[in-house]
Amino acid sequence: MLALAFRAGDADLAVAARDIVEVLPRMPLRQPPLAPPGVVGLLPYRGMLTPVVDLCLIAAGRPAAALLGTRIIVVAVGTGESRRWLGLLAEDVVDLIELGDTLEGLRLPEAPWLGRHLPGSPGLPQLVDAAELLPEALLRLFVPENGA
Repeated sequence: MLALAFRAGDADLAVAARDIVEVLPRMPLRQPPLAPPGVVGLLPYRGMLTPVVDLCLIAAGRPAAALLGTRIIVVAVGTGESRRWLGLLAEDVVDLIELGDTLEGLRLPEAPWLGRHLPGSPGLPQLVDAAELLPEALLRLFVPENGA
């Protein structure tokens, strides 16, 4: 199994490839009024508005830099009829790594989206649980991926 590695500020992170719908270049987003912290825009994606979370803003306290390796990783969140799409804005999105054995890391109450570490990869990237980035109540406001 594979994971896509990237950076958010100084943090080495990864997301399981099985959760990825598509990786897109950075693009202009519609700015949502009164959005929760970290939600930097809405992406019109496959006929639906998809929230985009800036992982650099959440992890490093600064917006993602406009670099060549900065991408929007569209991931599937949830299962069945509650399945939604979410965009993750991150830097240095360039590496596929092996998702082998993982190790438990620190559990931070203020960052429940940070998961286990990948010890076989440089920088010990930490897995991102995208479902934990937005509250369930907010995710329910968005149209499911099947358009229902």
